[in-house]
Amino acid sequence: MKKIHVLLLIVYIASLMTACAPAETVVIGEERDAVLAFSEAKTDNLLNGMNANDYAVFSQDFDAEMRNAMPQSGFDALKKDRDETLGLYVSRSVNRVVKDGDFYAVIYDAVFEKDDAVSIRVVFRIAEPHEVSGLWFSK
Repeated sequence: MKKIHVLLLIVYIASLMTACAPAETVVIGEERDAVLAFSEAKTDNLLNGMNANDYAVFSQDFDAEMRNAMPQSGFDALKKDRDETLGLYVSRSVNRVVKDGDFYAVIYDAVFEKDDAVSIRVVFRIAEPHEVSGLWFSK
């Protein structure tokens, strides 16, 4: 009986951990193509605006929350840090597209002047006009 209780406790804990796991799913096929059809130009704006030190281009596709989270001063700090650690953006390739709730995220493998193994995650709202809602650079 004690073994059954321990087993049930383990199953219960495992189910709680699974419930807390992200609901992110990989997007493939036509849906992936549709996401890339709008996301590529917006990602170009982000990265080209950053390279050109042009906040207006960088932020032109932001949603309201992203604009509040990344004002000009935040952009200046991000650009300074990025320039020091990575240098200018050079190129990217799509690693995968995922869906999580009301958002798509496109994860890129990117090359910068000082580092050729950077991951970029750009998050877009699923709803039109698919505004940018998040941006992360990671090693």
